[in-house]
Amino acid sequence: MIANNGNTEGLFRAGFMQSGSPIPVAGLENGQKYYDALVAQTGCTGASDTLQCLREVPYDKLKAAQDASPGIFAYQSLSLAWLPREDGVFLTENPQQLVLDGKVANVPFITGLSVSQDVIQQIETLYPQDITQGSPFDTGILNAITPQFKRIAAFMGDGVFQAPRRFFLQHRASKQPTWAFCQYRLVLFREFNQNFGLSEQTFQSSADLGIGGGMADYLIRFAVNLNPNSASELQWPQYNLDKPQLLTFLDGLIPVTITSDTYRSNAMNALTNLTLAHPL
Repeated sequence: MIANNGNTEGLFRAGFMQSGSPIPVAGLENGQKYYDALVAQTGCTGASDTLQCLREVPYDKLKAAQDASPGIFAYQSLSLAWLPREDGVFLTENPQQLVLDGKVANVPFITGLSVSQDVIQQIETLYPQDITQGSPFDTGILNAITPQFKRIAAFMGDGVFQAPRRFFLQHRASKQPTWAFCQYRLVLFREFNQNFGLSEQTFQSSADLGIGGGMADYLIRFAVNLNPNSASELQWPQYNLDKPQLLTFLDGLIPVTITSDTYRSNAMNALTNLTLAHPL
């Protein structure tokens, strides 16, 4: 939606994003060290054209080198090696700056996520060490793998998923039809499931088929009509800056409801300002 300065060239007419919004990513120079490492590990360092050399490297050798790049479980976590970076052509600026500049495809969209996606003193205050206030939220003392785990998870999840989603909505909801959602179903089991390497998709599908259904019907209607609502199901309100609301999927007797998208506002605003000034 922000590629090509928001010009879709007729390729799509709407968007549906799961755990997705423009994230704070700096230019190619911030990824240069990963490219250099890839070049070195594939034996292309001495080539006159390193990119062409990489194109000719055998697949197994290239894959092994890329697999050695820092991933989500590395110490830097969500500061990933291979991110969509500003190149001056496909992405002409930092993705969030493109949002600020209004260079976004003017199409209806839905965005949401599952709950689990001086400055230092401020961040420490907004994201306390108390494990009951960490991520995955509303799980009490559970999932505290280390004393700081849930605190770091909250900080990283808001910085890369929650705050960018809200930032995107705040800048686009008044300009185009938008809806937002949040998935709370099977939070406890999903965290266990992810920690032990099982397939999350299996359990998301199971939740979607449970009492009260789930996202599938809304998504199908949106794809067909550019509006997720029908007369027979809970009405999903468009995102409104004066009263921001989420279609929220829950466990229990009330499986789908409408909630306010105002939680952790101060923390997310602080993170957004921080990452705009210092993108990944």
